[in-house]
Formats: sequence, structure tokens, C-alpha cells
Amino acid sequence: MLNLYLAPRGFKAPSPPPAAVSALLEYLVQEQIVGALVDGAYPPGPAVARFFHMDMADSHLPAELTFDAMRVVQVTRPRFLPEQRLAGSLRAACGECGDPLDPDLLEEALAKLRYLPAERFSLTCAACRAPQTLRDLAFETTVGYARFWLILEGAGANRLNPHLVERLGRHLGVTLTVVPEYPVDAIEDWVPARRAHPRR
Repeated sequence: MLNLYLAPRGFKAPSPPPAAVSALLEYLVQEQIVGALVDGAYPPGPAVARFFHMDMADSHLPAELTFDAMRVVQVTRPRFLPEQRLAGSLRAACGECGDPLDPDLLEEALAKLRYLPAERFSLTCAACRAPQTLRDLAFETTVGYARFWLILEGAGANRLNPHLVERLGRHLGVTLTVVPEYPVDAIEDWVPARRAHPRR
């Protein structure tokens, strides 16, 4: 099982207004995709499989097309997503020369985002010595930097229904992107998945 984040696309995306978040949650509950709020989380509803890509039904049992809980997270200071990840599992290449960056140095630089704004992020490529900003890095999987996100905890599959994700974004007034907690190759042994395309 893994956690999936649905966050606004882009490092400077605005947080949706409270009314838009309420409308989104009302839609999900009315459509029975999630159940009513319990202890700060939304359990899966009878129609939870609609959250997942249609072709997941070919490789997953119906009981696997679900998640443990959905939570809404809103914070005052932006956070780098995914927050939880396997040590050294997040990989990126230099935006200048394309060489892979040292995973440990990358993790060390990303850890500073807990107390520094994204504009202060800096990492020097060991190969070409080019300074890298957060926008320069070519991550191998989708990442985010946001004040607002939905998290699907304990999801049984990592491919979500793009039409539903787009509709949720329209409710919120932002474009949402799906941020997996682990790169696909770290989970492909136990979750059938397709590699995400790098995004800059």
C-alpha cells in the first residue's frame, strides 16, 4: 500500500479557497466516492473505484481499488511533496547537463525546504558545477511544493482516474497533479504500475 498526494500543479500554485474545498468534499460524498468525515478523515465510499484508472480493473481485484482514508491538508508554509519517502528513493538529474544528482545530497538539500522558501533552494551539480534551483531539477517522478493537498492513505494502486482528478481540480479552481510517495521502480514488485514521466 502507498500514499498518493493530489496537489496543485506548479511551485507557486495558490491554495484553493475554503468554499471550493467544501464544494469538492460535498461532491465526493454525494457521489459516494468517499464516506462522511470520521475522526478527521474520509473513508472510502461504495463508488471508491471511480478514483482509479479504468484499466486498473484488469490487473486488480475490486477490493484493491480503494484506499484506507482520504485527508485534506492545509498548511501555512509550503511543503515539498512527497513528505514521506524511502531514503534515497527520490532521484533527479541536473537540468543543465542531465547527469544524475547524488541522492544523499539531493535529500539534504530538500530537507532545508522545511525552513527555507523554495526560492532559496540551491544544489550544485557535481558533473558540470551548474547551480540548480528547484525548478531546474529534472525529477524522475512527479513532485510538488504546496500549502494544500489531498492525501489518499494506503492506496492499492497508484494510477488515478485522470477525468476525476481533472474534475476535482475544477472544483478547486486549480490544476491537480498526482504525486506518488515512492518512485514506480520502488513499488513495481508489489503494485502494478506505469513509470511516470519526468516533470520540470
